[in-house]
Amino acid sequence: MATVHIDAATRQHPHVSVGAVIIKNETTHEFTSVFHHIDNNEAEWATLIFALEKCIELNIKQAIIYTDSQIVVDSIEKRFAKDPRFKQYLTSYVNYESKFDLLLVSFITREHNKHADHLAKTELYKYLNK
Repeated sequence: MATVHIDAATRQHPHVSVGAVIIKNETTHEFTSVFHHIDNNEAEWATLIFALEKCIELNIKQAIIYTDSQIVVDSIEKRFAKDPRFKQYLTSYVNYESKFDLLLVSFITREHNKHADHLAKTELYKYLNK
């Protein structure tokens, strides 16, 4: 089973976020994606969907995804997103879920998600300073 760590870093002015995905199976894969005009909570959702797409590209059928976003984890567990902005992401998650034999999303503290946090912040800094 692959382990996946995700995190997002956001800058308010200009409003830009970077999502980081670290996938470990036989090897380690690191990916980042830039998102514009969304806050950090939405960037966490966008990063989750980005991670699922990368897992599918790598033909991963079993994964546990670790995130420090309690909002994302709670919404997935309850199958409900209170914030209307997050409903589209939850729908996408449910649609992607069927492409996996086993898919779990689990909360992890920021302290245990340092690599993904560092990758997201580093790439955000690089993006803002190019």
